Amino acid sequence: MNKLSSNVWIRFLAESEKTLKLLTSSQGSRLSIYRVKDVVPIRGQAPNLRQSRNVVRIETSVPPSLSEEMFSGSSVIQFYGVTQHLHYTSDDQHQELDRRSIPELEPSEHTMAVLIPIRKSEEWWKLSQDRRQAYFQKTDTYEGHTAVGLRYADQIFRKLYHSRYLNAVLSYDFLTYFEFKDVYGRNFRTLLSELRDKKKNPEWAFVDREFEIWMTKIG
Repeated sequence: MNKLSSNVWIRFLAESEKTLKLLTSSQGSRLSIYRVKDVVPIRGQAPNLRQSRNVVRIETSVPPSLSEEMFSGSSVIQFYGVTQHLHYTSDDQHQELDRRSIPELEPSEHTMAVLIPIRKSEEWWKLSQDRRQAYFQKTDTYEGHTAVGLRYADQIFRKLYHSRYLNAVLSYDFLTYFEFKDVYGRNFRTLLSELRDKKKNPEWAFVDREFEIWMTKIG
């Protein structure tokens, strides 16, 4: 995931366009707009997001303030988190990611975005920091999360948001966010397949809830 100098707070809102304009009109934030194409359950239940429903991503330097009144009578589906430093990568890996990573893409009918909320098992969180970090590193028997992702860094933009320790009861620990041109759709699916291959990346055995929200970035 991309190295950042300061925290960025994120909130994804899924609702009708009229409601989204009301919710975001006074934010003074960076906004991106998406059209939902598909929702794919991987482990556990996925939310009921209708195809062609709009999603707005709000990025702020402080937690976004959305009053309870804004949600009255609506059925807004939300996902939120905050960026942090890269927990499981070395300085050399940071530099390699910086060299190879592409920037965020401009909106277009050919710009795909995929949001994947992920929850890890309690067994994962009981592990010490060094044991968790070891799962991300390449060994003689497996490639590991970091090495798998690095191969696709020049085609797929990615960002990780942390959610576990926010002051809220959530059904996910992380929001993993990706962007890529639609011509790289097959490569993105291969990336997901390799990350979920426990022989290549045993860290994924600790994931107990996961679903994919496929979108087109339109604004």
